[in-house]
Amino acid sequence: MILQAPAASPAAVAAATGAHDNRLLFVVSVVVVASVVVFTSGVIFTLLRRSDRRRAEEEKLAAMGTATARILHQIKNPLQTIVLHADLLQNEAMVADPMHRREVADAIIGESQRLVDMLGELSVYASGAQRALNRQPVALDALVRQVTAHETRESEETGMRVDDSRLQPAVVLADAYYLRQAVDNLVRNAREAMEGRADARLDVSLERDGTHAVVRIADNGPGIAPDKLERIFQPFVSTKGKGMGLGLAICREIVEAHAGRLEVESAPGEGTCFIMRLPLYGDGLTTGALPGLAPEPVGATWS
Repeated sequence: MILQAPAASPAAVAAATGAHDNRLLFVVSVVVVASVVVFTSGVIFTLLRRSDRRRAEEEKLAAMGTATARILHQIKNPLQTIVLHADLLQNEAMVADPMHRREVADAIIGESQRLVDMLGELSVYASGAQRALNRQPVALDALVRQVTAHETRESEETGMRVDDSRLQPAVVLADAYYLRQAVDNLVRNAREAMEGRADARLDVSLERDGTHAVVRIADNGPGIAPDKLERIFQPFVSTKGKGMGLGLAICREIVEAHAGRLEVESAPGEGTCFIMRLPLYGDGLTTGALPGLAPEPVGATWS
């Protein structure tokens, strides 16, 4: 004998069908909402990427415009001086006077050399990515002392006091030539910042800090305003009225190429301190067979 399940009442069937329809409607609603959220998120993400790309392009164009304007301004001044003095050579009375002729010739030669230096500086910056470093163990304290010794000799005329009494021995793996250029430029910047001060003081120190050698180059010049301090390492940014504004950008490139870091601390009216951090070679003291000191930098003068 076969038992049959009692037939479901119409109310129960309707309730089950309604529950199924509700679940189906809920699932469909969730899918629709999720699809809308994903689509909206995709649209927003695309718009943001497009906005970021447009903003990056605008910033790049603005930077190119600023660089072009600065280059043209820097090149225009010496060219105008050259043209002016070349025009003076057409004056027969001027040419007949040896002293005036020498002054005109010196001005033309000086401004022409200035143009050569500017183009050299641009070349150095443009070739930064292809700069090949010949790294060897270098006694950083000897390299820094080489720079400060030159400044000490120059201070007999400028009156600037140079203190390099705190140079700890430290060995780094570096290209002595390029590293010397970076240190030399930072010291030159400090000297120029203090130009005209009767109490000009340059303090250069070197210490081993953990696994790094830390060089500090401090001056008691006018300091750097906070708005310029944020952009001090950007190319074509300068706190001086002369130069292309590439010196610090090149210095930072050289230091970072040595796996180091270049920082700056400054306050208006209190002076400026540039801090160069470089990884020590080995224990920082074992020199082994060190190459000779870096030669005097030649070529363009960074500004």
